Amino acid sequence: MEKEIKIAYLVIAYMDPEQLRRLAVRLTKSSDMYVHINENVDITPFEHALADVHGKGKVVFSRERYKVVWAGYSVLKATFSMMEQAMQEKPYDRYVLLTGLDYPIKSDAEIQKFFQENVHTEFVHANVVNGEMPHFDHLYYHTARDQRTLNKFLQIYEKFLRAIGRKGKPDYVMHGGKKCPIYGVSPKWALSGECAGFLLDFYKKNKKFNRYFQFMHAPDDFYVATVLFNSRFRELTETEKDIFKIVWLPNDKGAKILDREDYEELVTCEQLYAKKFQSGYSEGLQEMLDKR
Repeated sequence: MEKEIKIAYLVIAYMDPEQLRRLAVRLTKSSDMYVHINENVDITPFEHALADVHGKGKVVFSRERYKVVWAGYSVLKATFSMMEQAMQEKPYDRYVLLTGLDYPIKSDAEIQKFFQENVHTEFVHANVVNGEMPHFDHLYYHTARDQRTLNKFLQIYEKFLRAIGRKGKPDYVMHGGKKCPIYGVSPKWALSGECAGFLLDFYKKNKKFNRYFQFMHAPDDFYVATVLFNSRFRELTETEKDIFKIVWLPNDKGAKILDREDYEELVTCEQLYAKKFQSGYSEGLQEMLDKR
């Protein structure tokens, strides 16, 4: 019999307490869930929504709360705070990062089997990127989403640099005297306990390295992949198989809010989790997935 994989889900949320409750009920059937609620919102509705969730696993609110800003470094702060708290609670075999609008689309047994068969594989769907590539020229310029006044100044400075044909910074980060290429885009991942321990230790000890990402647009899309792909875990990382499913709207209008009509696509795909589920739209689909 295969060893049971102990999973810690790290969930970042700021809206839709009812959807978060459904996610918690689903995840805690067999795993533990650590949740960070944005300090910019009232936590009370989330506490009420999760108060009666009692599965085999447990729900734990993050001890530290951050004012998480879209595309800001604060996302990483919240993530690593939850990771450290989970590691202090007990050892886990797998750490999976989700948002409050995500949901499993495979059964617990299927998820267990998948991670049992890939015990030493890190799932970070990313590739090397640089400022010369479309959509990534922002790597050449500083951004500070978490600091509004500074960010406005940096936006003006970026316009000035572009006007004179200059760049504000390199599209690589220095570490140990070496140029480390940037890897992305990987806002979500599923890491082994060993890899997560390495990542947290690196984050806490390398403030100079981290500073590059503190002044970057959406650093959570790049930080984890960049650290791991420039480390010994590079050879253990799966870059092609993405375990997170997104159904995109046409004309670059973002992720579709999933409903019943997406059932067949979700159950026949290879991914384990999907976004975007919202209360008032997705309950029927979630009931179908749960019955399956």
